[in-house]
Amino acid sequence: MTRRSLLALGLTATAALFVVTGCGSDESPSADTTTPVSAPQVGLAPFTAAPAAPLSGAPLDRDALQRAALTLSELPVDFDVVPDPVDDLGLAPAPESSEADKSSTAPAVCAQVLAPIATQAAGSVADLSDMFTGPDFTSIDQDSASYADGAAAAAAFEKLQTTLAGCAEYSGTDADGTTITYRVGGATNPNVGDASFAFRIITESGGFTLVADAIVAAVGTTLTQVSATAPSPIAPDVLHSMASAAADRLRAQTP
Repeated sequence: MTRRSLLALGLTATAALFVVTGCGSDESPSADTTTPVSAPQVGLAPFTAAPAAPLSGAPLDRDALQRAALTLSELPVDFDVVPDPVDDLGLAPAPESSEADKSSTAPAVCAQVLAPIATQAAGSVADLSDMFTGPDFTSIDQDSASYADGAAAAAAFEKLQTTLAGCAEYSGTDADGTTITYRVGGATNPNVGDASFAFRIITESGGFTLVADAIVAAVGTTLTQVSATAPSPIAPDVLHSMASAAADRLRAQTP
């Protein structure tokens, strides 16, 4: 399951909760009424690309990326690992598409926003993705991709930002065909690793909102992306702490 899938799933779950809580008993005078919920007002600054510092070093293999991955001890309390259906549960890979799947994104290139780095910038030597779930429709995700040399890593760093800069506002549908709108903005450069940038995605559907804040950092020739998604923004210092820990763990694995 991709991060974009989790965003849509979170909106669906939030909407379902609203429907349930909006229904009273048969004896309740308000049993047949619901109160619309307005999306919270969340700030969004324009995204500005950050220049990449010169990157160099040897790539990491998948085992090294796994050793460098964030652990539960570096996350807020009450989070747990989301097992990988294939690697951890031994399930068959999901089919690429389904006739019943009505998901779409317009412009199509914006489907890359918040996708794993290796998906956005092909050619990585190794990559890894981990997902964690927490209370109240919150999730934290990390993915990393290591490239053969500094030039390839810098090109990947730039490509991610080019996509973000071109997708300030876009729309799409989930697997059921429900309309979802997306807005992308920037955040203060977090100064993590050898080069870094931060961004925010506000996802809205039917009056419900999810906010995803992310930091992308380069350490040597490896890029890592740490994001947190919830109905309200994560505290900036918490996200920065996780991204810094991710960069430090990568540094410890870098030859």
